[in-house]
Amino acid sequence: MDQATISAIIIDDEPNAINLLEMYLRRFPFIEIIGKETVAGKGLELVKKTLPELVFLDIDMPDMNGLIVADKIQTDNFYSEIVFTTAHQHYAYDALDIKPLDFLTKPFCITDLAMVIEKYKAKAEKKRHEKKLDVFINSQASTPKIKLPTTKGLLFLDIKNIVLLRSNLNNCDVHLNDGTIETVTRNLLKVTKMLNSPSLFQASRSACINLNYLQRVEKKSFKFIISYNQTILEEPVSKDRMIHFEKMIKFSFNQD
Repeated sequence: MDQATISAIIIDDEPNAINLLEMYLRRFPFIEIIGKETVAGKGLELVKKTLPELVFLDIDMPDMNGLIVADKIQTDNFYSEIVFTTAHQHYAYDALDIKPLDFLTKPFCITDLAMVIEKYKAKAEKKRHEKKLDVFINSQASTPKIKLPTTKGLLFLDIKNIVLLRSNLNNCDVHLNDGTIETVTRNLLKVTKMLNSPSLFQASRSACINLNYLQRVEKKSFKFIISYNQTILEEPVSKDRMIHFEKMIKFSFNQD
């Protein structure tokens, strides 16, 4: 499968520097240079107009400092990732608040550029996965309020209020987003069938989580990190359920 095209703009007051970077970038056929500018102010307008994915930005320019240009880009909430190109390493300290994708210190080589591009691709893929997961969770149909028998009587719940279900012998502990725990007098399997919600995912034989509260997936340690009401929970995930989860996410977006 071909790599997706990555759009890029070069802003540098030195034409020779632009030509060299452009020559390097041509070694990466999936990079499309959609604009070049030697004047910082015009470069900023070009970014506003075209919204490139990558902006290679010189810092030391006569009409406007590249740090100011980068700050304006981020203030306007553009999604462009910024790569500073500079001959002065001390600028790295001045750019801490801007948080660029990376720095290329002149003179740099094509190997340095390749590392920056790989860093962008990894970051973009992470964002893409997070967006998919968010869309997947938010697209799940909600179920109406349901009645559950508890040790105290009856509990009427919306799925959105349930964070986690945990097996408790023949009962099921229901962890709610207000921090309370209710014990339902049915086992975990029966409770999940009663709730019948696509937002609930069985992490193991003894636990089921609400994907709406899933903050992070740690594949290596087989954990789901759940966040709710200023509380963080780590829920172990069995290996087969982790594989199932990954397939479920991939299948849901195989039209991309």
